[in-house]
Amino acid sequence: MKIARTLAPVGYPIGLGELIRAAAWAFRSPQYRSNVFEPELARGLNVRTALAVSSGKAALALTLLALSRLTGRRKVIIPAYTCYSVPSAIVKAGLQVVPCDVAQDGFDYDYARLAPQLGPDVLCVLSVHLFGIPADTRRLLQLCRETSIFVVEDAAQAFGGVSQGRRLGTIGDVGIFSLGRGKNITCGSGGVIVTSSQPIADALREVTRQLPSASVAQEVVTFATLVFLSLFILPRLYWFPSALPFLKLGETIFHEDFPVHWLSNFQALLLREWEQQLRALDRVRLENAQHYFDDLDVMGDRPEDSATHQPAHHGHGVPLLRFPVLLRGSADKHRVLSDLDGRALGMSIMYPATVARIEQLSGQLTETSFPHAEAVADRLITLPTHPLVSASDRARVCALVNQCSSSSVEARVAS
Repeated sequence: MKIARTLAPVGYPIGLGELIRAAAWAFRSPQYRSNVFEPELARGLNVRTALAVSSGKAALALTLLALSRLTGRRKVIIPAYTCYSVPSAIVKAGLQVVPCDVAQDGFDYDYARLAPQLGPDVLCVLSVHLFGIPADTRRLLQLCRETSIFVVEDAAQAFGGVSQGRRLGTIGDVGIFSLGRGKNITCGSGGVIVTSSQPIADALREVTRQLPSASVAQEVVTFATLVFLSLFILPRLYWFPSALPFLKLGETIFHEDFPVHWLSNFQALLLREWEQQLRALDRVRLENAQHYFDDLDVMGDRPEDSATHQPAHHGHGVPLLRFPVLLRGSADKHRVLSDLDGRALGMSIMYPATVARIEQLSGQLTETSFPHAEAVADRLITLPTHPLVSASDRARVCALVNQCSSSSVEARVAS
């Protein structure tokens, strides 16, 4: 165990005073989530309906259950390189996972491979804004309209992002956000479902009609976890939890089951000024990403908004939750990440493999070869952009990556 300044890959602290105030107000405002927070979210995002639940996984599972009630279809198409929570939620909803390869050196779909998969048995296609980089949701909507396939926006890593004047998560038929640890904005855990479709909103109300509230025990655990994280997320202390293997920090896990309930009032109260919080956090992430763009000797342009082909951070664009860089191969990736300084600077992998390599899905997938997604998994590293990254940290991160790229390593910013 090395005691040294250590950056988390993602995250930011929530003040102890803020936690105590939210906990106290929760007893006085037992209906805050439903009466205040959800309506304010809907107004702020300019949607008809917003529902706040226990996690991003829960939000997606409930969304899929609602959509399946409307059509009875079962296939859900997702990018072959994405968060393991996505197929986990699909399985939870009792539906079929159908991966599709991603574009070369990118995270949106390889549309040449996607188009033939859009058959009459497909319930929906997920448009995933990985790292906050806008996927081309509008293109998906045009493709899917012909066969009445729903488009679900996975904006778990893009809360606050904008594309062509519309908030990411509000362009498709229905969108989901994550409020979990390490996301754009957090209350420890949580997820949000948004839609402007009345039939989808009605179906969501039906599937959430008997949804339980968070128990007192769950709220106590959430409070204690947030106190712990707010203290130990600080760079001078993060070395301690990062050295404890049972915490499984940074591990990608396929959850075969997970709780589904309403977001607690305590957590909703932590986000009562969510728009101001997002703006402040976004400014920092934009600044850190801009420094990486300027100081890294990597090939490639800034990640683009797939719909506009403009840099993703341009104007009102999207701040990057993590800064993605593709190295030449897996050996170079592991060499960089095995460096003690690299780990201490919050450099990390994202997901260790494609969806097709998830053990729990073995035998369930009709296709298992996704060469572009596999190349991303082999080559991708991410750099921290959160508010605890200092100018000195950024300089050291860039020096390490540049050292790698200067020794004949083909590195590029992933888009």
